[in-house]
Amino acid sequence: MLSKREKLFLAAEALGCLACPTCGAALTRTGDDFACGHRHRINVNRKGCLNVLSAQVDSCYDADLFAARGRVFDAGCYNAVADAIESLLPEGSHRLLDAGCGDGWYLNALLARHADWCGAGIDISRDAILQATNHPCTALWCVGDLRRLPFGDDSFTAVLDVLTPANYEEFRRVLAPGGLLIKVYPGSGYLQELRDARRLPPYEEGQVDAYLREKAVVTGEQHVLVQHPVTPALWRDFVWMTPLMQDLSAEEKNAIAQRPARTVTIDLHVAACRVEG
Repeated sequence: MLSKREKLFLAAEALGCLACPTCGAALTRTGDDFACGHRHRINVNRKGCLNVLSAQVDSCYDADLFAARGRVFDAGCYNAVADAIESLLPEGSHRLLDAGCGDGWYLNALLARHADWCGAGIDISRDAILQATNHPCTALWCVGDLRRLPFGDDSFTAVLDVLTPANYEEFRRVLAPGGLLIKVYPGSGYLQELRDARRLPPYEEGQVDAYLREKAVVTGEQHVLVQHPVTPALWRDFVWMTPLMQDLSAEEKNAIAQRPARTVTIDLHVAACRVEG
């Protein structure tokens, strides 16, 4: 069985597009790390990821959140979203970048379905990327900033941007000619039961949709609308995983977790886009 480090090296070789975060030159493997022609070096964590941040970033998205999120995904709550993403990608082999990948569930799901695809996932949360390395897929996992992607120009056939603020300029740069941005963003009913538990109004989707259409040409769309049954334990995991609750104390989250709903609404728009220059 390959170690996590060797899986990362295999993924990096398949992609061949790592770029130095300091100078932008190509990175190549030098023993157990990567280096560019200007002798800048990037170490590979023994857990199988790269960290290209110049300084550690504090995040409210901690290991407990991603553990809860993992259980929600394992329960199949977002399977229909992965299906929608796959249906919007053209036939053929793909090189995927999951930008703001979190724990990497979507990238792993797609790579598991297509042995000839390869991919990378990047997120600013170290806890998220460390969890992503536990997936069985062979992928290049990276702690980094979407504003400065450590990849060369024209590197990917598709960029996934799932419930994450987009950096359209960087996405345009790393997309190959004809490549697609797959943008996933909330519909008005997304996690409505959790919003109700906090007495929040429905999500207002118009601003994200309008900005997307200003920055990109939408070439295909799917609307995922599922009311997923939840057990009390799964409801608790939803409470712990959603950013809607991250300003609450543990005691306040526990109080909401003790009043479970019977279903949770997954209402998401999935759009395939050409990012215009």
